Amino acid sequence: MKNKNISRSAIILLGLMASFPIASRADSIIFNDFGTGHTYNPATGLTIAGTQSMPGFVEWGQPFTPNARFDLTQVSMALGWVAGMNGVTVSLDTNNGGAPGKALASWSFVGLPPAGTTTNIVQTKTFGPGIVLQSGQTYWLVAAPSAANTQAVWNLNSTGVIGLAAVNFGNVWLTTRVPSGAFEVLGKSVVPEPSTWFLFGTGLLGILGAIRKEKRCARTRGYSES
Repeated sequence: MKNKNISRSAIILLGLMASFPIASRADSIIFNDFGTGHTYNPATGLTIAGTQSMPGFVEWGQPFTPNARFDLTQVSMALGWVAGMNGVTVSLDTNNGGAPGKALASWSFVGLPPAGTTTNIVQTKTFGPGIVLQSGQTYWLVAAPSAANTQAVWNLNSTGVIGLAAVNFGNVWLTTRVPSGAFEVLGKSVVPEPSTWFLFGTGLLGILGAIRKEKRCARTRGYSES
């Protein structure tokens, strides 16, 4: 009976360890260039335009690089509407030679505020578990027009951040350094707390030791009975 209880405890402990691939904690900021209160520059931005608008098709990509493994939870952007269909299609892309690559997820922001009318209205997309961002790996947020006649802007940050950006006029990505569009990326760390693994590991070693001791005792009893 004692051996069965020990084995049952080991199974329970292993099950608990398997249930902790993601540490339970608040969202962490992976990237943010907004000012306080999600403020940004309302006077200027990166042009997003469809093929039937002036100046023709334009989409922009902005990179970010996590410093740890994160499960993506939220993306916020400062987008404004100028003319045509009011909406922007956004995608989260992998990195391909320093430019946007394969899309990992895509969504649309509609009902954007008229450009230049606000300094703190942002568009936010929340995500369920499943999109894991790898440490040290670059990703891109890409903002594209939602229709051929769309004219919109990705408002610039108000904190002075200048960084790499990619612009596509319809056939190839070109990279440049510009004041960055305002955005924020949040996620939950997928690295368990070291103390959590230590406690589980210590408990498992204790149970395994008890199992080995019980087996030795059983063998000793068997010898004495013979």
